[in-house]
Amino acid sequence: MGKTTTMKKNVIILTYGLSGSSVLTGLLVRGGYWPGARTYVKPDYDTFENVRLIELNKQLFAAANFSGNYENSYSPEVLQAIDALRTRVDPAPFRQFIAECNQHQPWIWKDPRLWLTMRYWAELLDLGSIQFVLLTRTPLQSWISYNLRRQVQSYSYAQRYCQQIESEIARFLDERGLKRHEILFDDLIVKPEATIERLNAYLGTALTVDDLRAVYTQPLHRAPRSTLDFVKAALIYARNYGERQH
Repeated sequence: MGKTTTMKKNVIILTYGLSGSSVLTGLLVRGGYWPGARTYVKPDYDTFENVRLIELNKQLFAAANFSGNYENSYSPEVLQAIDALRTRVDPAPFRQFIAECNQHQPWIWKDPRLWLTMRYWAELLDLGSIQFVLLTRTPLQSWISYNLRRQVQSYSYAQRYCQQIESEIARFLDERGLKRHEILFDDLIVKPEATIERLNAYLGTALTVDDLRAVYTQPLHRAPRSTLDFVKAALIYARNYGERQH
């Protein structure tokens, strides 16, 4: 298991759904980051998402009257509605949650909802104590993953959706002069040695490829989604073509 050097800062991973963020977060948890007292576990894997963070993000969604699917729909109107909550939503539960996390520093937050809610959290967090990681995927790998999960959409729609969120995250960070380390999930799997080396240099960790193998059960040094996955996704897309998002 990887050792860590002195780490004074917490980490927030900003990304969209199905980006491989559970693997990256699991890797960093092995580096000593605290994911929460209770994390959300799906039937086949641990997402490493703090359950309380998810609950609070859902509260912000409800306060903004947002009931859409954040996993495959980009809406500037929703971003504006959540941003406006800074003067309308009681910050006490959010401050209490941050204080709890600070008792376990360094902590790590990962929830795909954060690209929508981060502007609210930014008013409450000590941003100087946080390092940000922007996690992305190649458009093709994203398209395959979305369609395999029955989120049927055209390649152009998947590409546009991901690019819009990446741009929104970059805009949020740039407006505040916050640095970020960008990771392409495909590189983490195909070129793990070099990718982990750069991540270690940014965070001050000493993670290894063995740490990655402990949280990623598929073979390394090859694309996360195979040619067979592509064929399966294409068949799903073709069967549901009339209902696709485009």
